[in-house]
Amino acid sequence: MGLRDEIQAEIADAFNEDLADVVHFFTCERVTKSNWDPKTETYVEVKENYSGRGVLFGSYSQYEIQTLGVLATDKKATVLQNEVAMVPKIDDEWLTTLGSFRVIHIQQDPASTIWKCQLRKV
Repeated sequence: MGLRDEIQAEIADAFNEDLADVVHFFTCERVTKSNWDPKTETYVEVKENYSGRGVLFGSYSQYEIQTLGVLATDKKATVLQNEVAMVPKIDDEWLTTLGSFRVIHIQQDPASTIWKCQLRKV
């Protein structure tokens, strides 16, 4: 087992035990449009679904709100990469137990174990 696998296993254990009360599940249906036909003004819609779990509703610091332009109502999400079938994208809409949230920003940690996402209530 490599270092990355060990880190993900440790985080998954924390999600299952110590952090279980703050871990939430989410689902997403991403609709992409392709093959635009200008003659008929139609396109093909492709629906892709993914889901995962993580610590979804963390808060941002006053520094981040004042300096980086983060809204005070935005939430942080920390999601294990190996538990999400697809890479989250900006403008994906996550359905959670607390409602719908749009992904505003995505960041990956240096070890490629987690996604850190900025969520905004829809």
